[in-house]
Amino acid sequence: MLAVILFILSTPMESYSADPYRVFAQSDSVLSGISSIEYNFTFSGTGALSNIIPEVQGTTCLGTLTGIRHPLMYHSFTAMIREGVVRDLEVPSSYVASAESVFFVDRNASVIYCADYDTSAQSIFNFPPASVLMEYVIPNPFADEILADSIAVLFPTESNGVLCHVFHVFYGDACCNEAVWFLGMEDLLPRAVERIEYYGPSSTPGGQLLEISNLRLECPLPSAPPVPDDYTTLPWRSLLEPGEQSPGFFLADRDGFAKRSSDFGGKTLLLCFFSSWDPSSLSALGFLKSMIGEYPDFMQAAGISILETSDPQFRLNSLSIDFPIFVFGEDAADDYYVHSVPAVFLISGEGTILYSSHSLTDDDETTIRKLVVEQI
Repeated sequence: MLAVILFILSTPMESYSADPYRVFAQSDSVLSGISSIEYNFTFSGTGALSNIIPEVQGTTCLGTLTGIRHPLMYHSFTAMIREGVVRDLEVPSSYVASAESVFFVDRNASVIYCADYDTSAQSIFNFPPASVLMEYVIPNPFADEILADSIAVLFPTESNGVLCHVFHVFYGDACCNEAVWFLGMEDLLPRAVERIEYYGPSSTPGGQLLEISNLRLECPLPSAPPVPDDYTTLPWRSLLEPGEQSPGFFLADRDGFAKRSSDFGGKTLLLCFFSSWDPSSLSALGFLKSMIGEYPDFMQAAGISILETSDPQFRLNSLSIDFPIFVFGEDAADDYYVHSVPAVFLISGEGTILYSSHSLTDDDETTIRKLVVEQI
């Protein structure tokens, strides 16, 4: 489908008329010729999400080797900054892909998770910054941009001191969201991207912004992480799978009252691990509410809060939630092999997992509805 290009210039300057098709194609060509790249990054919320998603800082090193199906990658969080908090929250974790394996290093638990590189192991990189960092290394990273519904050409601006082309891409059915790309005018490398996926009160747009600084090319390739003597190496698992028995949990709700998972016995349970700062998690909670509204006599729902950067109460209190919400669910998340949010499980009245997913797409929702009907 041919894209409709909208030329929107914030300043009436006739000398600027970049062709976004050509810029994205040239950028794709430049990226394909790079064997290794290293940079610092800052990831944060924008607009309606600026006070919800904290600022995360880190470093990334990417590289490719002939004959392997995936990039070498060392991606490390260094700090999480929450304005108004007494101290910054350290985030001692990193994500690594070597030529043979992928790793998640959890320094809080002194554990290194390891997996052979296959489709399931890619979930190690299933967190917001990686979704845009991988633009550097996937084949044809700007194919979606070239096929987008429309592209607004904005006036050039600087990102971390680098003058950039700026394009607002409307993906439509291709990706169901929008993005604003900042591509260096000299080297055509991505310097920042804002993913716009949410509209809050009064249609205020909000999204996730990734900014890149201190970019270096042709640096040493990343290698597998060293394993300290006191660390435990465990096989990586991404969510309990259908057919497995759901682990029990004993957690406190928002009022401080403890409840056991066995209290949910007898009805189909839709369980969601979420973070109150994550817009996808809040959408998932909305799906839980709609499901118990449709099938009140046959199912129940519960949310388990994890990975919170501050007290989630003020955000949750603004939502109309009529099912149990549990807090401090990290131990339960470990039992269910949940590493990112949202994570959704459909569990039978007998405790058998019927469905599990690290996302909640339209296809996921359709499958869950079908399985619920089959249980009735």
